[in-house]
Amino acid sequence: MKITLVLTLARFLRYKKYGLGLFDIGISLLLTFIPMAFIIKQPDLGTALVMVPILLSILYTAGIRLSHLLMFICTGLAVSPLLWMFLLKPYQKMRIIGFLWPEKTNDWGAGYHRLQSLIAIGSGGFFGAGWGNGTQNQMKFLPERHTDFIFAVIAEEWGFLRTCFVLFLYIVFITCGIGIARSTREPCGRLIVVGLVTMFATQIVVNICMTLGIAPIVGITLPFISYGGSSMLTSFIALSIIFNIKMRSKIDLASQYLHEIR
Repeated sequence: MKITLVLTLARFLRYKKYGLGLFDIGISLLLTFIPMAFIIKQPDLGTALVMVPILLSILYTAGIRLSHLLMFICTGLAVSPLLWMFLLKPYQKMRIIGFLWPEKTNDWGAGYHRLQSLIAIGSGGFFGAGWGNGTQNQMKFLPERHTDFIFAVIAEEWGFLRTCFVLFLYIVFITCGIGIARSTREPCGRLIVVGLVTMFATQIVVNICMTLGIAPIVGITLPFISYGGSSMLTSFIALSIIFNIKMRSKIDLASQYLHEIR
């Protein structure tokens, strides 16, 4: 659904030479919030939240006015109490409360994931405990260690140095994606690359931040590392689309070249 959303928004907003009007923004919001509602209903808050940065990045690239963007953000903040009251499940609320005010949570399970993740990352030290020697991982204290908290396993067994190397690879990957978006001349392709790069960047930042205890815990996998067939398949489909757009951005049609010469 994330890839479908990117393709749909890029197709709809590809040729808006004079900026986006309120009608264009309204249709974009409708195209985004309908699938978000179904995904939250599952419930899958993490995947639904990824769609918001995708929408904002595509609208910004398509030429939305700054006043409209600020109005959209302020409206989202204004309706957030309604989302808290009617959409979030009790365990999701407890995770957010446990993140913002740990001393106010009486439920041990609300902060268990965060605590075990911080223990795993801290015990790794500078060089790590060694492959297969992490206590929090091998003794199964760390929940969802193969999916949502795989970064904590890397930090525990590989240490700070190799963790920084993983972060460096992600930075290079996102930087190359931004470069592809800037070099793409076709508007639809540029919007697609921006949306997919935003999808990857959001998942990377949120996943790592929640394992470090600086973001609420939501169900978001770490691209190309977390276990899971659907996550890996989605990541490689998005990557193939980016590469395809990069390949086609270098092609100059003969008719266009001759026209420029004339």
